[in-house]
Formats: sequence, structure tokens, C-alpha cells
Amino acid sequence: MAIQERKGLWALGAAVLFVLGVVFGGLLVSKFFSPASPPADLPLPLLLEESHRLLERGRLGEAEKNYQTVLTRDPGNPEALTHLGNIAFGRGDVDLALRYYETALRQDSSYAHALWDKGIALQDKGDDAGAIATWEAFAGLFPPDSSDVVTVKKWIAEAQGRLGSAKGVILKPAETLKELSRRSSENVVKDKAAR
Repeated sequence: MAIQERKGLWALGAAVLFVLGVVFGGLLVSKFFSPASPPADLPLPLLLEESHRLLERGRLGEAEKNYQTVLTRDPGNPEALTHLGNIAFGRGDVDLALRYYETALRQDSSYAHALWDKGIALQDKGDDAGAIATWEAFAGLFPPDSSDVVTVKKWIAEAQGRLGSAKGVILKPAETLKELSRRSSENVVKDKAAR
């Protein structure tokens, strides 16, 4: 019987050691493979650089946390605010993104990145007039032949085209709309008669 008890205790001890090894090993592995949080005293340029790397890798939660850390040390940092806007935009929250861009532009009205991204968000929201105004402000910051300005001018022309075509429909004289409506009704009647 004593041998049986020893075997049982030995098996129990081995099981406990195994479980402890799994738990401890799991903690070590997760710690090893999880990204290190940047030190709180990391200089702002390096913290922003690390945040950008995280954003580029698609690690939005970590990047967002880092940008928020930047804002605790520099509450009006337009770069961090703009990138928080990009994270919000990427998640589909265009209104929050626009609030971040607006806050960044209140800090620095000529912050090109915020103007560029705000224009895109406004266009996405269907505000072509707002996008045009924002992109025109962006274009005024750079030489007219720079590649970004050329791109923005193309977007402005496209948005103006959308506004022009929308105005053409909305601004038709009432008689013209009545005439179109009358013809449409006549065509419906003719179509029914033909059946």
C-alpha cells in the first residue's frame, strides 16, 4: 500500500508541476511575443514614430493608446490628433474623425496632413463643398506642380463635377420638371396600353 501511495503522490506532484509549467510557460511566451509598451518617458518624437509604426502594421488599438499618451503630454499635438482621426475613420466613425481633424486644425490651421485627411472624410460623408474648401486650403500650402497638389486638384475637379451635376438637377425650372413629369406619366400610360 505504501508503494501505491508513493506512486499516487508522485503522479499528483508531476501533474502539478506540469500545470505550473504550462501556466508559467504561457505567461513567458505571451510576454515574449507581445509588443513592449513604450516607456512613458520616451521623447515625444520617438513615441510618435513608434505610434506610426504600430498604425502602419494595423495595430490600431496600440497605436491609439500611444497617440493618447502623446496627448496627455502635449494636448494639442496636431500629428497625434490627425492620426487618431485616421484610426476613427478606419473604423468607420467619420464624425469622430472629423472632430479630431478639426481639433488638429484649431492647433495648426496649416497642418497639411489634417487638411488632406479632412477633405477625404468630408468627401466620404458626401460633403463635396466642404471637401473642396479643405483641399483648396491644402493646395495653397505647396507649389502648384507638386504631386500632392496635382492629386488634390483632380479630386477638386471631380467634386466640382458632382456638385455641378447635382445643381443641374436641383436648379431646373419648375416648368421643365412639370414637363418631364407629364411626359413620364404619358409614357407610363402608353406602356400600359401597349401591354
